[in-house]
Amino acid sequence: MNLRDIKTKQKMQAIKTKDTKGNIRHFIKQQTIHNKKSDRKEDAPVKSNPQVQATNSVSVAAKQTVIESKYRATKLIKQKHHEYKIKSTNKKSIIESNHGIHPQRISYISKAKKHVVNKLNATKMKKSTEQFVSKPIVQNTTHAIKKSFHIVKKSVSTLNTLFSFGTGLILLIVITLFIGTFSVLAQDGGSNSEIVSLSEEVIAYEDTIRKYAKEYDIEDYVSLLQAIMMQESGGKGNDPMQASESGYNTKYPRIPNGITEPEYSIDVGTHTFSDCVKKANVKDPSDTEHIYLALQGYNYGSGYIDWAISNFGGYSKYNAQQFSDMKKQELNVSGYGDPSYVDHVMRYVGITFRGGTNPNFNNMDAWITKNPYAKTGLYGQCTWFAWGRFYELYGYDPGFTGNGWDCVDQLVKAHPDKFKRSSTPKAGAVFSGIGKNHVGIVLKVDGNNITIQDGNYDGITNTFEDAKKDWQTNTYTLDYYRARMGGIVFANPK
Repeated sequence: MNLRDIKTKQKMQAIKTKDTKGNIRHFIKQQTIHNKKSDRKEDAPVKSNPQVQATNSVSVAAKQTVIESKYRATKLIKQKHHEYKIKSTNKKSIIESNHGIHPQRISYISKAKKHVVNKLNATKMKKSTEQFVSKPIVQNTTHAIKKSFHIVKKSVSTLNTLFSFGTGLILLIVITLFIGTFSVLAQDGGSNSEIVSLSEEVIAYEDTIRKYAKEYDIEDYVSLLQAIMMQESGGKGNDPMQASESGYNTKYPRIPNGITEPEYSIDVGTHTFSDCVKKANVKDPSDTEHIYLALQGYNYGSGYIDWAISNFGGYSKYNAQQFSDMKKQELNVSGYGDPSYVDHVMRYVGITFRGGTNPNFNNMDAWITKNPYAKTGLYGQCTWFAWGRFYELYGYDPGFTGNGWDCVDQLVKAHPDKFKRSSTPKAGAVFSGIGKNHVGIVLKVDGNNITIQDGNYDGITNTFEDAKKDWQTNTYTLDYYRARMGGIVFANPK
């Protein structure tokens, strides 16, 4: 059975879920294929030619990478009104002919490629080529990507050497370069850190934090301010918000730990973050994309916010690293800020805040690169949505890969120390229908009412673009939803 068989429109009853037994058998089959060689006769020619086999493997990965970066690249193109001029027309024609990339998209690719190429150390051509050929790409993708950049960076005379290895190797290198470039872009958006509890010292400052959050009109962001304090100091010391170097510090020296009064530190730090929230155009606590921009601005200074919006349209892990590198060179220092500040802060934010009310489809790990359902093209399925939403909320793989009604048991089995099976829900739980093959996330529990979030309302497998629209947040009475699902079981966080 191939993926086209899965993508046929199938009607569903009541909840409209596409996770039929046939689809799951296909999914399990696909997972098995990754580990076993095919015995089909038509595969023989491929097996006999290692170069062709490697090229085909990378081609599949390249197609997946196109999907990963489509949203971010399209968004940037709309924000830019002119096309970045590409210095090498030969490279442009090769990429376009092999991958069908629209010329306007090359601008973003070129920026990332130029940055990555400049960061790689030059090595000898012969050594690079030998190591690249001898190590299968599927076993060491990162290493192969780096080697490919070394190769492509060489002069025209060096390309003649490449041609001596055959056109199969040339194609493989070009495709790998394409994957390497997009692997950088795919780091955009999304916090992928596991939840860590706040310290007693930080919790003790909650009333003080709330006082100044209300004063600076960001009372809805108390949980985030606590997380910032946790990352900055764990609530210890006389400058728990590490706000001494802020422009709002007019009372103490603007040097590290210059502030010696904890409440004043909270005042200054909260005022500083309030400015970042406004400058980043954060709409509400569910606006994670702009919240990440504000957080990185707190760490780097608000100048980063202007720079990121002007050059990239917003925050990404890639440009956070680029800004740090740029500042290190500009100031001639060994380090500048924390490029992973967003992940480091978000690990201390509770599930009801960090997940927001909407999925962040910029989080490529959650929705594409690590999502097992995405790997087999099951975009839009309730299982694909629940897996991605769980990863956004908790920062790790839930461990389920099968039917919707199996997900709770698979999650509890994978993480018995973190989740337990129950007939009554908690916020942050995963639910599985017993009579209906369906799965989703519980966002809120209010007495006998539960607010859930789930996908696959159109009952079909979609493209990634369509799948991003095929989900809903609804509130039901628990009794009604139990009857609708033919019974429900929950995997509750401990």
